[in-house]
Amino acid sequence: MDASSTIARLIGPVFCAMGIGMLANGETYRQIGTQFINNQPFIYFSGVLLLVGGLAILNAHPVWTRDWRSVVTAVGWALACVGVFRLIAPQFVTFVGGSFLTSGGFFLGAGVFFLALGSYLTFKGYAA
Repeated sequence: MDASSTIARLIGPVFCAMGIGMLANGETYRQIGTQFINNQPFIYFSGVLLLVGGLAILNAHPVWTRDWRSVVTAVGWALACVGVFRLIAPQFVTFVGGSFLTSGGFFLGAGVFFLALGSYLTFKGYAA
């Protein structure tokens, strides 16, 4: 349970901060996103970082259980998959990202999702 708590303590607050930022500064995040998807080296480099982060989580925490620890493993898989996707098809990231950025409620939904996931992981990481 130590690896689960440690990883949850690291990624939980980061997700909370991301969620609060998206909810409080949606237009700023939209501008950042627009600049990001128009810069292929950023997409590639973020893919490398996401893949490494996801693989680090999966190597330290390859646990599938019926409790909250499976969420940590799922986050590792999600990060690794998104990283691979950005490395293999950076031009498609631009296409998909552009459609998300034009959606009016994207940052509201993403902000709520990240705040909820981050709050859950933070609570489980520090309460466990």
